[in-house]
Amino acid sequence: MHTPYDRVEIVDLFNRHQIYIDLKDAERYASIYALDGLYESSFATARGTAALIAMSRELGTSGFSNDKRHFTGPMLIEIDGDRATALSYWWVADYSKNQPTVFATGTYRDTLSKINGQWSIVHRVQEQDSPESAEE
Repeated sequence: MHTPYDRVEIVDLFNRHQIYIDLKDAERYASIYALDGLYESSFATARGTAALIAMSRELGTSGFSNDKRHFTGPMLIEIDGDRATALSYWWVADYSKNQPTVFATGTYRDTLSKINGQWSIVHRVQEQDSPESAEE
């Protein structure tokens, strides 16, 4: 059984994910994942706290996320006790030019677990939309 707070806590977790990327706060970014949490995307993969911190630091110092703001859009969250799955949209704004633009969009597919009373991401798969997928 879950409470309405569980849904709010998961939404908050996803919001913190995006803000920690923009703040380049690798430790807090990794803290929202389970200790053996897995992040997968076309540009990076990491499992476990140390690897998530290293990945976040590398992306932050490489300039990959400079002049960007990360956002999570609508989400579908299914909660079953201390486990949950979610599908959400994401988008990245680029404000490096005079006119801000949408840099990229895509989806997150998440598996979450409530560990010691706190929701954590166990597995996150990030997929980026492509022009070809928009035509389907």
